[in-house]
Amino acid sequence: MNKNYEFALTAVLNDIGLNRSDARLVNIEKQDGLYYLSFRTDWQRYEAYVDADTYRVLGLNFMPAEDVCMDEIDYIVASVVA
Repeated sequence: MNKNYEFALTAVLNDIGLNRSDARLVNIEKQDGLYYLSFRTDWQRYEAYVDADTYRVLGLNFMPAEDVCMDEIDYIVASVVA
């Protein structure tokens, strides 16, 4: 994984108090100065926006994880204006 992507993931994990080993099915995309991250743990699914320059977590959403793989779920992602 790209080093900058790891920094973004670490910022989110630190913000919510999780270890890197807890995050599975990690997906990170960069667009318009933001990193969009999605991942899951055994109990929760997470989505987050991180500023690409400061690595500050700008938005975080979480919901209970289900047995369904995240790739099988449709998401509506709103634009974030910083």
